[in-house]
Amino acid sequence: MKKILFLQLLGKTYGGVWQVNKTIGGYFASNNYDVSIVSIRDNKRDITLDYNKKITIKTINPVDSWGIFTGSDILKEIKSFHIIKSLKMILSRIKYDYVLKKDIKKLKNYISEYNPDYIIATHYQILDMIPKEYLKKTVYCHHSSLEMALDNRANKKTLYKYNNLVNYLWLTKSTMDNAKKINLNNNSCIYNPVRFTTSLVANVTNNKKIVVISRLSYEKRITLMIEMVKQIFEDKKYKDWTFEIYGEGEDEEKIKELIKNNRQIRFMGITNNPEKILLSSSINLNTSLFEGFCMSILEALECGVPTITFNFGESVYEEIKDNITGYIVKDEDTYITKLKYLMDNPEKLQEMSTECKNFSKEFHVENLANDWLKLFNKIDEGVENEIKEK
Repeated sequence: MKKILFLQLLGKTYGGVWQVNKTIGGYFASNNYDVSIVSIRDNKRDITLDYNKKITIKTINPVDSWGIFTGSDILKEIKSFHIIKSLKMILSRIKYDYVLKKDIKKLKNYISEYNPDYIIATHYQILDMIPKEYLKKTVYCHHSSLEMALDNRANKKTLYKYNNLVNYLWLTKSTMDNAKKINLNNNSCIYNPVRFTTSLVANVTNNKKIVVISRLSYEKRITLMIEMVKQIFEDKKYKDWTFEIYGEGEDEEKIKELIKNNRQIRFMGITNNPEKILLSSSINLNTSLFEGFCMSILEALECGVPTITFNFGESVYEEIKDNITGYIVKDEDTYITKLKYLMDNPEKLQEMSTECKNFSKEFHVENLANDWLKLFNKIDEGVENEIKEK
């Protein structure tokens, strides 16, 4: 039985990495593969994990948190003459690095004992934690755009450090092509799978509900989204429409203040049931500055809900068929115009809904499985050739 090991920084999270790993892992676990998902640390909240019970779930260190002060953070405090605070930060960093070294040793021991045939690493930091003899079996799956990868100095350095040593997996064809242009090798592309499938389709013409399911952080620009919807809702002919906001993040209080006393706009908090929400919706919104491969758009497609979005980067035209399954717009005025057009034209909304449901099949995990098998075969051939050369 072939073994697949998924490695991620954080477990117990609603984030896209966990959702993708458990979806792909669940498929292969149900098809005679031994699958293990290992996290370095856990997210610090109580989350009921929904996953295929054939998967082994493990956390290297479930006690400590991930993330600590960087050297630049400490230097900033020293320059501000915050001596006591600086010393505390330095001591915390020393302790953190000491514990992390122990975690890395535990992870390496686990990898050696588990002896996987394939390793899927979903964060660049993890590549330095994998024993050298397993690098040829490793796939680094980057869950954001190439531009974002290169903007992070450490990530960029890691990409070139492991060039030709591991396999690079990108989430869009355009990202893969761009990676080749900057001389990265062993590139593949496999789309993220939608995490659920349903035979149901949203009644988009009758629901009259706009929705966003998102992390509430600055790059998602939910406050901009609210301002545009509020402008539309000023017209009384849209009094039967509502807008629901799902998520959590640093902009939560700002959002609550912005929609205070607005009866048509509701803050709903975090959800672990996007299917139920989307099936009761009409239009999905996105205002992100950038995205890797947006899971909420895939989920909206599966429920037959069109998306309106700005151009958020490399994946946008591979996730949305412009004018068919949604709209990709350039500015706020066009965004408002397209949103009002769909709200005013139930025939077009219904047409888009049907196209969304048909397009969503491309992101079903069983339809992506063959691409994964091709990648696994490529790894097997590489390992066999390396053995022959020795």
